[in-house]
Formats: sequence, structure tokens, C-alpha cells
Amino acid sequence: MAGDSTLPKFIPALAWYRPFEQSGYAFIRFCTGALIVPHGVDRLFYGGAHADLGGLLAAIPVSAIGVFEIVAGVFIALGLLTRPFALLSTLEWIGIALAVPIKPGQSWIMLGESLHYPTLVAVLCFAFLLRGGGHYSLDRLLGREF
Repeated sequence: MAGDSTLPKFIPALAWYRPFEQSGYAFIRFCTGALIVPHGVDRLFYGGAHADLGGLLAAIPVSAIGVFEIVAGVFIALGLLTRPFALLSTLEWIGIALAVPIKPGQSWIMLGESLHYPTLVAVLCFAFLLRGGGHYSLDRLLGREF
């Protein structure tokens, strides 16, 4: 919201971050897209974990999921067709989160396999679905958005 940047700051000396307020959302979107790409590379080129793709996702060839993750990650990072790719990525990562086996005594902070990581990626993709590409995106540059 544009009006929020005019609110007085608790510590005025820390106002150095004001020029970066608009780019914060783009930074999160880019980092999330860049986080998804290595999963696709792993699935496509290194036979990445197909076992963690339970349910409906297990029926899809792992190479197809790898290609999708690479393309979706790049498009989300750039903010191009953000909402459609965010929708599909949200559904995929929810499927992955639901497929992670929950063992008795497992907590969210334990090392190893847990559902906190795919849940976080799904929630971030859902946020991009709601807001779109944002101010610094190729969607805005093109002048059209889903």
C-alpha cells in the first residue's frame, strides 16, 4: 500500500530502507522462484526424489514435473504469467506437503524430512496467486496480468 510508506518510523535513523520498500515483494518472489528451479533440475537431470511426490503427483512422470518446476520457477522469479504458474505451483507443493510421511514424535524443527519446507513454498506461491507479479514484474511491464 502506497500510504504505508508515509507512516512515521519508530527509529527515524533507520529510514535508510525506505527506497527498498517497493522492491521487497519482488525480492521475495524472485527468491521463491529461484528456490523452485533447483528442485526441477534435480528431478529432470538427476532422477530427483520421486518418492516424495505421493498421491496424484506420483502418477506423473518425474521428468514432466522437473520441466514444470524449472519453467514455473523462472516465470515466478521474473513475474511473468505469475498467477497461473503460482496456482499450479501451489497445488503441486500442497501435494508434496501432503505426501511427506509424518512419523510419531516428529516436529517442525527436526532435521530431516518434514512438511515445513513444501508447506512454506506452497504458502508463498499462494500469496503470489493472490497478489500477482507486483510492481517489479514482467507482467506489469507487458501491461497485462491474469
